[in-house]
Amino acid sequence: MAGLPHFTSAKAAVSLYEPVYLNQFEVIIQPPAAVSNPAGTAGRTLMVENVTQIGGLAVDKTPSPVMQNYKFAGRRYAGAAVDDTGVKITVNFQTNLDDNNSNYVHKTLRQWSDLVYNPLTGAMGIKSNYAGGTYILVSIFNKQGDVFRRMKFLNCFPTKAIDPMPLTYDNGANMYTIAAEFRADYFEDIFN
Repeated sequence: MAGLPHFTSAKAAVSLYEPVYLNQFEVIIQPPAAVSNPAGTAGRTLMVENVTQIGGLAVDKTPSPVMQNYKFAGRRYAGAAVDDTGVKITVNFQTNLDDNNSNYVHKTLRQWSDLVYNPLTGAMGIKSNYAGGTYILVSIFNKQGDVFRRMKFLNCFPTKAIDPMPLTYDNGANMYTIAAEFRADYFEDIFN
């Protein structure tokens, strides 16, 4: 009888379907061409190795409901437009110093942010300079590395100041992490 709480009553159990694990992902970040590679040819790879979490992957959108009334009775409808077609992505980075004593993750993010607004000079950039050719590619896979979903966010740029370094003597084990925030105009979403 279907629905009984037994191993053989669940297709996922009998077919040995693997769960979706939330720690099986890879993030590739392509900053604008004007951002130099502070860690040499492996700079992008090193930045990717420092990603610990990515959030805001809210690509499933629906219009907010609207309501009409007749006296005290309400009728609800799907709205005629979604509130926001873009995506706000957060990426958490751990940081390290390279052989040249350079905090390459912070340096890369700072160079990218300076293309939007440079706090040292007051210069403000235009979108083609700070977002042109940029993307954040998120690949989600199973434990064997087989990708089952890939999201590519295009025209990305930083929208939040880089987290300051909260220096403290309280605990020498505290490490500097950065929670960066990006906006993307649109995305590609590919499922298996």
